[in-house]
Amino acid sequence: MVVKFPPVTAEVKPLAHLLKLADEHDERNLVVAYWARMAACLLALQLVPGKKSPETAALIKSLLDWLEQTKQANADNEGITSETIAQSLIEEYALRLFSHADEQDRAEIFNKNTVKTFYTAGMLMDVLDQFGNLAEDIREKRKYAKWKAAYIHNCLKAGDTPMPGPPRPYNDEDSDGIVHNSQLSQEELSTFSKYTGPGTVDVQPKPADPPLPPSDDPFNPPKPLIPPDDPFTHAPASSPITPQYPTNIQPQVPSPYNPPPSVSSPFDAVPSTPSPSSAVIPTPQPRQSPSSTGYTPTSQDIQKAQKFSKFATSALNYDDTKTALDYLQKAMNLLVCGKED
Repeated sequence: MVVKFPPVTAEVKPLAHLLKLADEHDERNLVVAYWARMAACLLALQLVPGKKSPETAALIKSLLDWLEQTKQANADNEGITSETIAQSLIEEYALRLFSHADEQDRAEIFNKNTVKTFYTAGMLMDVLDQFGNLAEDIREKRKYAKWKAAYIHNCLKAGDTPMPGPPRPYNDEDSDGIVHNSQLSQEELSTFSKYTGPGTVDVQPKPADPPLPPSDDPFNPPKPLIPPDDPFTHAPASSPITPQYPTNIQPQVPSPYNPPPSVSSPFDAVPSTPSPSSAVIPTPQPRQSPSSTGYTPTSQDIQKAQKFSKFATSALNYDDTKTALDYLQKAMNLLVCGKED
């Protein structure tokens, strides 16, 4: 159901793109729609902390009313009631979109859908800001996604062929391919800082819908934004995600120590006085504990490990065992050697 809100006023104009993101996800991902509108409310209060115009006040009130009603109607949806789970779901969704757009870009598939995917990934990372402690790699991906969206859009508009990948040559062995803000020139920085997005785009086609007809809107994508295998696209927000790995994996338990069988000795024929302790039973060596690696986790390591553990728990709530295992592995690596990978 399409929700109608009062128009965005000039004093809170930056809210428009967050609200557009929410509108695009109302039907296919209620978690994103909810937290995008929450981010819009928080931003409005920051932009106009004092007395607000009647129009702005009406907009904020309508958003708050919708948030309250949606939360009450979805009390069993942890993506709405739990900030930790919401952060995990939105972050995973944003990174999946970013990876898809980056693959399209590096494959030199430059079209309006690539622009929209990059831009939406960046906007989703804006939504993550409200949860605090945004990781540095997410911040860099957000800058890159918004810059890339503006860059490809401007190239297509000018009839130029975009260059795939980052705007600077880099060493594949030392870089993840993401351009850090310090690597961009002032001209490049201003390009994406002034970019306001690809405008009105309908990105809500359902699986059974026919192909979208041509539109006067130059940014209307010819096909759905999300790859068909994205569980967030076609499933309701409350439906579980199909696990990608078997769920019946049993942990391996080390077998008890069995002493080796006795071997006959060439001296057995020589009579000897039996000793009171003729058999020596070897003692199993204790298993190596993480502390034996010599690394002592810092408080930051412990905090990040706790965060990854929470993400793993939230993934299991949606039967996503692959993601849960990845987060648990990262938590263990941090505690054992101080590195995620």
